[in-house]
Amino acid sequence: MASTYKTNYLGLNKFVGSDKPKMDDFNFDNETLDQKFQEHVQSSLHITEEERQMLGKANYVIGTYTGNGESPRTIDVGFDVEFGIIFALEEPISMLHASAGVTGIYAAFITQQGCSKGVYTTENGFIVQQTSINPPDGKKCMLNQSGSTYIYWLFPKKA
Repeated sequence: MASTYKTNYLGLNKFVGSDKPKMDDFNFDNETLDQKFQEHVQSSLHITEEERQMLGKANYVIGTYTGNGESPRTIDVGFDVEFGIIFALEEPISMLHASAGVTGIYAAFITQQGCSKGVYTTENGFIVQQTSINPPDGKKCMLNQSGSTYIYWLFPKKA
């Protein structure tokens, strides 16, 4: 026997003491709840389709490249970079080379508003520089030193 009453919105069973519920009554209620919950989750009531696509995806990329000594060198990551950090593995951020009178720069920051010395944004990535001579300003870019490993931590530009 179905319930004496039903809920107003979903029509779920609302039993009273004299009702004799059957398994079909509970299964009907569960199927109704499952369907309505699925419709709610798949709707755009709370989030946009773009936000839904981003759920479960990291909003940053960590990667590496090995320096080859070329300057400039383009690193293509497949997206425009909003913000990023690049650094040479096992090197300080910068280091004074007293004998040469220069400071080696082994790390850099990328932003859409501007970048630190030795790195530039491009469409789908960034460009790094490796200075081979002692520059007049005493700041030697070391962002593509041959054989060195570099790590980048990048946040994609939002559409």
